[in-house]
Amino acid sequence: MITPQQLEHYRQLPNIAAALRGYSDAFSRSVLTILYLEGGLRDDGGLNDVASDRGGLTKFGISQLAYPRLDIANLTIDHAIRLYYRDYWEPMHCDELNSGVALMLLDGSVQHGLSGITRIVQRIADAEVDGVFGSRTLKKCQSILPNLFISQLISRRARKYARICLDDNSQIPNLNGWMNRLSHITERCYAEVYRGA
Repeated sequence: MITPQQLEHYRQLPNIAAALRGYSDAFSRSVLTILYLEGGLRDDGGLNDVASDRGGLTKFGISQLAYPRLDIANLTIDHAIRLYYRDYWEPMHCDELNSGVALMLLDGSVQHGLSGITRIVQRIADAEVDGVFGSRTLKKCQSILPNLFISQLISRRARKYARICLDDNSQIPNLNGWMNRLSHITERCYAEVYRGA
């Protein structure tokens, strides 16, 4: 798993430092964690096209399925970071939540889509389940203790992965990777919750 020291090392690299300029500290740590897990910090940006992955061609964790008009092969880290912020971090109001919860929501929105993770969140928060992360959902989320919220998100996300495999057994080869990723994200989320405590 990526350590705080590794995060800081990557953050100091000139191209990454330039790409992260102007973003919050919490977003910077979170997106570096996601990029690390996606292989996006490798020289090739983690470029891959695994047959069993429905996302298709992927680089920096950004898939062709999610961005059908984007030239994935030539995607830059700057552009990928902008997409993570604009399309995942901001819609989930992550800067208004505990940084550990924010990381879990960023990862969840990347893995399950905005509507998918929002529905999970709304069920946990006892909010109206409409798939739209608005001010009422945010307020309910802010009232849940971060460590409890994260543990509930872990459980619901793990069940979602299991259901995907039950519904489509062609996805079973991906289950171990998904659960491994969830395990790594969990470690980082709790490190964020207790950061500086």
